[in-house]
Amino acid sequence: MKSTKPAKYSHLGIDFDITESRFGLFTSVKTDGTRMITAMTEDACVAVTKDIHIPVELGCFEGYTSEPRSSTVGGKL
Repeated sequence: MKSTKPAKYSHLGIDFDITESRFGLFTSVKTDGTRMITAMTEDACVAVTKDIHIPVELGCFEGYTSEPRSSTVGGKL
C-alpha cells in the first residue's frame, strides 16, 4: 500500500511517516507501506526509527542496544 501524501520524516535517504493505531500506539511506516517500529509515544517512535532501526537496516549502526557480553538482568524483581 503506497502512500500518496509526502512523508513527514526522512533520515539517511529513507522517507517515513508515523501513524497512530486505535489503541494509541505509534508506528513508523515507510512510503512503500513497510512497517518498522511501534512505540508508546510519537517522539519515541521517531527517535528509535532514526537512531536505531534505519542505521541497522543500512548496516551503519555502531552503537549497542543492550549491554554487551552480559547474561544478567539488572534491577530488583
